[in-house]
Amino acid sequence: MTAPSVEPAFRWGLVLPLAVAQLVSWGSLYYAFAVVAGPMASELGWSKPEVTLAVSIGLAVTGVVSFQAGRAIDRYGGHLLMTSGSVAACGLLLAWSIVTELWQLYAIWAALGATFSAVLYEPVFAVMARELKADYRRGIVVVTLLGGFASTVFIPLTHGLVESVGWRQALQVLALLQLPFGIAIHGFALRERSRASAAVVAPDVPVVATPDRMRLVMRNPVFWLLSLSYCAYAFMFTALTFHILPLLVERGLSMGSAVLAYSLVGPSQVAGRIVVFALEKRIDVRLAGIVATMLPVGGLIALMLVTPGSALLYVFAVLYGAGMGIKTIVQATAAPELLGREGYGALQGALSAQFYVVQAATPFAAALMWSAAGNYGPVLLAILAAATLSAIAFVLAIVIAPRSAEPPIANVP
Repeated sequence: MTAPSVEPAFRWGLVLPLAVAQLVSWGSLYYAFAVVAGPMASELGWSKPEVTLAVSIGLAVTGVVSFQAGRAIDRYGGHLLMTSGSVAACGLLLAWSIVTELWQLYAIWAALGATFSAVLYEPVFAVMARELKADYRRGIVVVTLLGGFASTVFIPLTHGLVESVGWRQALQVLALLQLPFGIAIHGFALRERSRASAAVVAPDVPVVATPDRMRLVMRNPVFWLLSLSYCAYAFMFTALTFHILPLLVERGLSMGSAVLAYSLVGPSQVAGRIVVFALEKRIDVRLAGIVATMLPVGGLIALMLVTPGSALLYVFAVLYGAGMGIKTIVQATAAPELLGREGYGALQGALSAQFYVVQAATPFAAALMWSAAGNYGPVLLAILAAATLSAIAFVLAIVIAPRSAEPPIANVP
């Protein structure tokens, strides 16, 4: 008599520590910049465009190295890469705290850009795919669910530190947080798996993509439609991140109302991810992707109709935030579900390289449009057009992709 098969337990001991590390990495490396930039520029006499250029340099470098980082995780796992990335993050935050020249800031952010490819969402998603196998979707949902609180936690935390001890000392505190929540977690949670773990999580797809596999993917129109969708989404997200507050003030809203509305985006992201988690057995990546790309379109239409005192402002924040929250999960799962999971890290790295370059160029492109027109009207139209293009491209991708028996976006018992 054959014994009934026992489904392996979900590896909370791996996923939860990595989720905490993502919360701290995003909060201290990415969101802190928005708080530190102003006081730093005032003290050192730098203009806003000069300071913002550092972020563009960093994101451009992330795009350049993302593919190789993904391949490295496919081949060797995340232990060395992510632990080293956390060590680098600690050192670079300390170096940032003592800058006196603009070139130093650019050099540090170029190095931080490389660090992003080792410690933020894309590498940890590749680890989920490599280590959790069939459970990787649930791992991604849990990681993004906790990571969604990064701005909610770290923007006020960093602001409080800057107000109390200054921006240089604030960066030093953020650097110290990398020791327990970055280096220690990546160093211990990603150690070689025990024999027992290896036995219950046997490989079900090839981990490392062959050159033939990548050439085949690059010839598939689904890959390029997904890339177009992600890049258009990156333009929308980045333009709003850097320009939403002055855009709203230009439309007659007070800064207090603008900040309040923007503060709803983070909780709305988390709410969107909670919905996906709650409906994990019923929502596949196709439906989730359609919802994720359509919600911001509705939100942006509401934004275009906003007037001072209008509740449509909050409708925009909720729809946009919820779409963003779901889209993070979709962007981590759509390509492997539609194109195959072989070489997850390399596949996602190839897509990441393109949308990070778009992210790097967007703040300046939007600023140029504003400068040429003298107002945010063309910028808002371009953002709406990008959101619409992202939705159309995603729908076309799922229409032409062969429908396979892929499991739901987070298929767990």
